[in-house]
Amino acid sequence: MANTLGNQSVRSISGPFRADITLAFQILILFAAGFGAVVLHARFRNPIGIPGHHGLEFMALAVATALSFRFRLRGVIFALGAGSALFLPFIGFTDPFAEIVFMLPAIILCLLADAFRVGGKAGALLLFAFGGLAYMAIPLSRLAIHATTGFPYKSLLMNPFYTTFMHFAFGVAGTILGYSIYQGLKRL
Repeated sequence: MANTLGNQSVRSISGPFRADITLAFQILILFAAGFGAVVLHARFRNPIGIPGHHGLEFMALAVATALSFRFRLRGVIFALGAGSALFLPFIGFTDPFAEIVFMLPAIILCLLADAFRVGGKAGALLLFAFGGLAYMAIPLSRLAIHATTGFPYKSLLMNPFYTTFMHFAFGVAGTILGYSIYQGLKRL
């Protein structure tokens, strides 16, 4: 169809269509990363006696994907992937509250990162602290569950302060790893 100047108008629906496909692909990656974090946790479950050591891979995946995608519900989608992996019967988790406990770190991390935006080196240090606090939510929520329901957690029964501190330390280490992965991939 010709316009007033006689030129053909070029109409395309590819702009919104590509944005929708991109968003769907990002959601799929976030969901798969959350799912993969729990599957890695279950697959490499070895009793080395250090509580929170899976914070390395869990927070690395959470931080790398949270920094890569900037829409608001990225933590929720990662958490849904993590929670849905825990419904698989052959994963081997016996904790009836594991879905809630493993969904908290990604949600808390993204809430804190969105609430406090600081740039530069201070922003990176703040992100590392947020990662530690987010992963520390696991033993704190387990303490609350134990206090309300009486469900025993072996690591918390021995020393809850050590367990909480180690979750914080491995959360920070995993956040540093995820941040480094994100920075490395950004430079490619």
